[in-house]
Amino acid sequence: MSRSQRFARLIVVIACALAPCVLLAQGSGSGLDLDRLSSATKAQGSLSSLLTAEQFPTDDVVDPTVYMLGPGDILAYQTTGIDFMEKMTVVSPENTIMLERIGVVNVAGKTLQQLRDTLSSIMKLRSASVDIFVTLRRARLVYVTLKGNVTYPGTYAVPASMRVSTFLTVMRQPWLLSKDGGLSEMAKGTGLNVIPTKAQELTRSTITTLGPFASRNIAVRHRRGSQIADIPLSRVNGNSHLDPHVRESDEIEVPYEDHTFATVSISGAVVSPTTLAYKQGDRVSLLLAAAGGPTSDADLSRVYVIHSTGGGKQRLTVTPSFDVDGQDVELQPGSTIIVERRVETGAPASQGVVQVYGEVASPGAVVIKPGITRLSEVLSVSGGVLPQASLALSYIVRPERGAITPLQQRDDAYRTFQYSDLKLEDTTRYHIDQKYRLPYVSCDMAVALRDSASADNIVMQTGDIVVVQPTPDRVFVYGQVSRPGYVPFTPNKRLEWYVERAGGYAAGARDDRARIIKGKSKVWVEDNDKVFVEPGDEVYVPRPPDIPVGTELQTYAIIASIVSSVVALTATLIAVLR
Repeated sequence: MSRSQRFARLIVVIACALAPCVLLAQGSGSGLDLDRLSSATKAQGSLSSLLTAEQFPTDDVVDPTVYMLGPGDILAYQTTGIDFMEKMTVVSPENTIMLERIGVVNVAGKTLQQLRDTLSSIMKLRSASVDIFVTLRRARLVYVTLKGNVTYPGTYAVPASMRVSTFLTVMRQPWLLSKDGGLSEMAKGTGLNVIPTKAQELTRSTITTLGPFASRNIAVRHRRGSQIADIPLSRVNGNSHLDPHVRESDEIEVPYEDHTFATVSISGAVVSPTTLAYKQGDRVSLLLAAAGGPTSDADLSRVYVIHSTGGGKQRLTVTPSFDVDGQDVELQPGSTIIVERRVETGAPASQGVVQVYGEVASPGAVVIKPGITRLSEVLSVSGGVLPQASLALSYIVRPERGAITPLQQRDDAYRTFQYSDLKLEDTTRYHIDQKYRLPYVSCDMAVALRDSASADNIVMQTGDIVVVQPTPDRVFVYGQVSRPGYVPFTPNKRLEWYVERAGGYAAGARDDRARIIKGKSKVWVEDNDKVFVEPGDEVYVPRPPDIPVGTELQTYAIIASIVSSVVALTATLIAVLR
């Protein structure tokens, strides 16, 4: 290292060592209060800790023109021309804030935008080159009361940034209550209902939506003044004030549906076909905003509004973003908007795929035309059925659309059984049948291949699975027989023949309750002259039912009582006749 380089490094070290002394000298000369600076730094650290607390979810961007400030809001501000460090302040319970170089400012009754304008005016009076910027860093929690046509009325603690529409959506969810019907653990902690901060599993059967009338006539009573929330109209540009942010002590009342009101609607190639209660002054933009946008096959050049009285069918000009381009036509009671779908000319027919497994010459995927291609054609494309195939045991699976949870399956079972004429004793067997039902397609492959015009030659659908089973060469015989196990299959033999090949009935066997269990359907069939055991079937011989001794004694006692009653009645009749 050269001498000049060592000298430069020494100068840097000395400058760094003297920097705190220079800063202190400058501070004393300019009157800078270091104690006050330290105190302010600690205060800012305390406010910053508020931002690290558990965060509540938000539903929409806060609109500063309608968001009313209140106690607990955390605001951040920054001034130009003085310093650019971001500072924070909290709205006090008196609805005031403390700002550096400005002092106490009253925010009662002010929106966020009004506060910005007020502070900007104050700063401009002091210096034309200085400006102040204010933002909402975190919204406060407020108490809101819900009543009317709702599932869970009561008082709830929610963020003030939440809009009325989101509040009603959250209140319709089932996880606000515990399993025993009381408040959730989070709600018990505060004595009030609290909106959960984490995503919860929602059940399909408990989620509801606001009706056409209620969604447009929600009463929102503030501490000072009231208004009507109109959720569909709030989605139209410039109408966000119709879905306000909640405030302290708000009362939100959802009305009951009034079906006497006239309606307007939109349908066709839209995401959410919608019907709304009509209000005077409604325009086409309302229904376009409520429909959730067009579907991928919508023809935006063929959008029409049809009035119920006069006016007829009127074409609308709509932009790709589903906004009105031109005149926003006023609706009439009963008006409806139709969004036509594109007509594809010369488009090829839709295709689908089915899978074929088992005893065919070429198992694998087969391309079909859904709703047109039939079973016999699919088997023919697969090379035909092999000689060792058993068409009686073969089947077609058509998977059910959408996954069904065990809870939903149980609910469906109870709902189906609710108004049936079955006995209470049938409940257990019905639940077993419901739980283990298989998505088979009802058809007979042997008939389908023998007669292509028969109903068994079913039309195939995308996702179907065709399974062609091999022919079994044995029958399983078990239960109360001497030698349970497999018996070689012999055509045209009945149940008794297979039981004899398994050593005959064992001691205690109930031969009158012996059954043939069919291989494909697992249905139990009684033995008779017209029923033969087929490949894949099973033969089961049950034991005597296990009946407790007490039950048998009760049965004998009842029989004895009946016999005694008959004898006594007979004796009485004989005596009377004499």
